[in-house]
Amino acid sequence: MKQDGAIDIFDPELLVEEPRSEDLFGVNDGDSNAPAKELRRAYTTTVGDDSWNAIVHNASRKTLQFVPVDHNVEMDALCDGILYEHLANAQLVFIELKGGRKDWIQQGIEQLKRTINASMASIKSIGFTRCEAYLCNNRHPHFAYSHKEVMQRFRNETSVRLYIQQAITVV
Repeated sequence: MKQDGAIDIFDPELLVEEPRSEDLFGVNDGDSNAPAKELRRAYTTTVGDDSWNAIVHNASRKTLQFVPVDHNVEMDALCDGILYEHLANAQLVFIELKGGRKDWIQQGIEQLKRTINASMASIKSIGFTRCEAYLCNNRHPHFAYSHKEVMQRFRNETSVRLYIQQAITVV
């Protein structure tokens, strides 16, 4: 699963959900106070759309796999999960879910960077044509425009495009 700070985000042992192909579903953060790590992991759902931390728009109804990373990989300060299509040369999305804390953007960016850097070898081995990172906060669903410089710096450092918004669009 991990060696020398590297993680294989496509390790089959990390899969805890079945793939989904709904045109609309949510991603929620787990219960941070839960005693079992399984309950602290992020998860996808089609129930309770008014409380989703992130909203996934999958208009083409592609088959997508969600993999919780935080509380699923034995490494600290990783993003909450990844979402990808089951085809080669498809889209890979890193997802960090945040609440309304004051420092949520900087903290979320650091978690996304750490996950991307630790999983770079496994990302390159698959050959995704689109790698994106979403920093989602359901209390601030459209927060991107005032952070263009931060988003550009993130892309320069990681080669991954950053979106700071609640809605994730599958292309």
